[in-house]
Amino acid sequence: MHIRYCDRSGQTRTADLFDILAALSRDAVASFPALRPHQRQAWHAFLVQIAAMALHRAGEATLPETGEAWRGLLLALTPDWPDGEAWTLVVEDWGKPALLQPPVARPANAAEYRGRIEAPDALDMLVTAKNHDLKAERMREAADDHWLFALVSLQTQEGFMGAGNFGVSRMNGGFGSRTTLGLRPQGTPGAAFRHDIGQLLAWGRDEILVRQPALAARDGPGLLWLEPWDGQASRGFSGLDPLYVDVCRRVRLMREDGHLVARTAGSKAARIEAKALTGRTGDPWAPVLQDGEKAYTPTGAGFGYRQIARLLNKDITVRPVLSTPTPGMPTTGLVLVFSAVVRGQGKTEGFHERYLPVPGFVASLLEQSGDEILDRTGQVAQERADEAGEMGRILRHALLALMRGGRDGVRLDDEAGLRKAASWQATYDGRVEAGFFDDAFWNEVAERDGPHRVPWRARLSGVARAVLAEAAEAAPRTEVRRIRARAQASSLFERRAGAFMAEVKDAG
Repeated sequence: MHIRYCDRSGQTRTADLFDILAALSRDAVASFPALRPHQRQAWHAFLVQIAAMALHRAGEATLPETGEAWRGLLLALTPDWPDGEAWTLVVEDWGKPALLQPPVARPANAAEYRGRIEAPDALDMLVTAKNHDLKAERMREAADDHWLFALVSLQTQEGFMGAGNFGVSRMNGGFGSRTTLGLRPQGTPGAAFRHDIGQLLAWGRDEILVRQPALAARDGPGLLWLEPWDGQASRGFSGLDPLYVDVCRRVRLMREDGHLVARTAGSKAARIEAKALTGRTGDPWAPVLQDGEKAYTPTGAGFGYRQIARLLNKDITVRPVLSTPTPGMPTTGLVLVFSAVVRGQGKTEGFHERYLPVPGFVASLLEQSGDEILDRTGQVAQERADEAGEMGRILRHALLALMRGGRDGVRLDDEAGLRKAASWQATYDGRVEAGFFDDAFWNEVAERDGPHRVPWRARLSGVARAVLAEAAEAAPRTEVRRIRARAQASSLFERRAGAFMAEVKDAG
């Protein structure tokens, strides 16, 4: 198995899995050229999980920097397969495991693998039926690493895709998402890799056990592709390693005429019986709703300011262990990471990813005060988002008056008017988004250079007023009616915007 990576000097190199772990440990990897954007977090999580499991079971806390040392650690996780079959992409004997590919329970089960996939992007978990943004099955001359990344993506973040195609246990239902919320150094893959493993070994693994006591404190199954699977029944969740790596599909890779192909079979049950947990599996990157009922599933709107405010709001969301600041964290170059592939019934509603840089003065406070500053970040984000929403409603009311063309009787449920106003509302939201997490936001988090509420509300009023003026200028009306409509909309807006500003001034 050959995995390409670019080193820090820009040179492309090729390595096996063990040498990749060594290169990451040395922080020698700049990028993986075959890795697609939606596969990044799945690949990162997979590497961190297997590496942290191996180090924990070996009683080691230092990341080795040679491939041979990593080979020894990973083979210790698979003692029944000392020749490394479990870490190999293609194993001809289907009675043995291959990487992320469970062995058949009986030789006769091999006949059930009737599906045939000749391109890794067809194996991957994205739904591209309309063939628009992302073309389907175009990787006809794919390399090993294309197949590897597609396999990791499929087996660790796929959802339900119809009868016989179940999703992973680490999400809220078959149409959910394996959402990521992380706090880590920005920059190279190695920096993130080393940071997350360090956090898990130092305290994160124990915290997962506190949050999900059904997992095993030590030596529970962690690599779900080692056990034979005939697709007939699920295995229980209880007793798994806290960092277990899921697999959700029966897949085997083969070489035919020098090219890889995948053979697939359906299953009558999910690999892990965890439906009742609704994603509360202790995933170190996955936020959970504060009510404790299920893992957080983002909307298809992406990680804009509203969704980030919800994710950081301690009253709404329990942040995962790898978003928790701890003493000794770097005070420069930190970033909050948000990512998810959002899916619906039989479709993908987009891959969404956002990196939110944390200024150095806030990172210093994180290092000192930990969760209190992230709580404060969530509080400020929620307050700002609520105020942006309030001004958005004021703007909508004024836009509806404008769309009435000077006629009396503005109705907030006017569907035709709402459709006409929608693009202007989107313009407003886009401009709020562009300046939401600015210096003033972080100054408010750090409680310096205050007060902050009046300037923020004044900024929102200015943005909304400008959008309303642009909408009035573009409105296709006769001149007399346009004048009256603009006057009505402006009067309505200024009256309510004035009350919006007076509210915070009175409170101050």
